Amino acid sequence: MSTEISDFEEALLSSRDDFINRHNQEIDRAREQFGNRSIKARKLNIPTPPPVERKRPSSPSVSMADKYKTGYLVRLAVRKKQLAMDEMFEFQSDKLSKLEARLDAEKAAKKAGYPIVGYVYSIDRL
Repeated sequence: MSTEISDFEEALLSSRDDFINRHNQEIDRAREQFGNRSIKARKLNIPTPPPVERKRPSSPSVSMADKYKTGYLVRLAVRKKQLAMDEMFEFQSDKLSKLEARLDAEKAAKKAGYPIVGYVYSIDRL
């Protein structure tokens, strides 16, 4: 039994040594081939094309809906006077939170001249 194990160990060691020797020979061959190449052979002369100027098409009017890809469309019922009829005020917000979008819409409505914000009609995702 012990002779079988020692024979097995010897076979493993010899196959390992053979592998290491072959690997070292391949490395030596690769080093020789690398050293024999000239610098000109390694560099490629690829002509670079001149840079192309690309003009972006200018759109005369970009709506806020085209500008924002995320956010909410907030519709508020607003009034200029206390006894006036409700008007619909729409505001497109880029905020991710509904609450922030609502607050931005109320600020925009007050800047637009509507001092009274009645209620939020709807908040829709863009």
